[in-house]
Amino acid sequence: MVNNSGYKIHGWRHELWDVVRFFRSIGKNHKKLREFWLDYLRKENGLAVSTKKSKKTFKVLEHLPLKKETVQLFFDYLEYSEEMLVELTGCLRTEEQALRFCNRSGVEVDKTSTQSKDHHQSSKSLVAAVTNVAVYVANDLGLSIEQNPQNRCVWLIENKLFVTARNLDGAIPALLNPYIIWEIKEYWGKTKGGSKMSDAVYECQLVGREIREFEEESGINICHVAFLDGRDQWGHRVSDFVRFIDLFNQGIIDYLIVGKQVESDWENILREVLNKSK
Repeated sequence: MVNNSGYKIHGWRHELWDVVRFFRSIGKNHKKLREFWLDYLRKENGLAVSTKKSKKTFKVLEHLPLKKETVQLFFDYLEYSEEMLVELTGCLRTEEQALRFCNRSGVEVDKTSTQSKDHHQSSKSLVAAVTNVAVYVANDLGLSIEQNPQNRCVWLIENKLFVTARNLDGAIPALLNPYIIWEIKEYWGKTKGGSKMSDAVYECQLVGREIREFEEESGINICHVAFLDGRDQWGHRVSDFVRFIDLFNQGIIDYLIVGKQVESDWENILREVLNKSK
């Protein structure tokens, strides 16, 4: 996924993202509330004629102050994000597909072992593929790489210090002052996922937001990449999946690379980022 989203020009602090976040928080279980609020926004801003009746229980939403241009931007973005959702969902792979790519590439794949023998012993096929490409490109460009961080990333720029809130999954050229860092969220198995998927969103949002704030203070640029894969689980956790799309378009994540895109796009993206950084 290239990082030239047209919505990033508005900046990650734009009020659009608060509106989007509010809308996502309503959830699919409150369909009437969603419909009412969308109708209210259209009617109040002259965007369309509403035929639905307002509910007194939803009156609180009528006091939400929004600029007309933000409302229009919100509806445009909803349509755009739905298109992205369809495109990126089609990029998600099964574990078998991910393993086949690693086998073709001659990449050794580890497993995430659990104590329960009844639990699916997931492979780390996305980790293996991402790392294999990163090591190859870094070596080709004469750069070092931290491919399995056991500590936090640290930036020390003049008199400013920044440490990531958690360990990440890779960094180039090192954990000290890296140009690019990445997080990998692969979930395999045949279940419908769970709270771990929501945790993945919050983890990337926390890291990304703190990076953006540090960039504003220090004047440097740090590339933040998120990788997702696992068709059976992400395919069932659409509400979490679409939040990653929001983080990407907001600019909290610079690149969102999903499933098959690691096979086709990751090397070119990495080379471009590192050549600019050098």
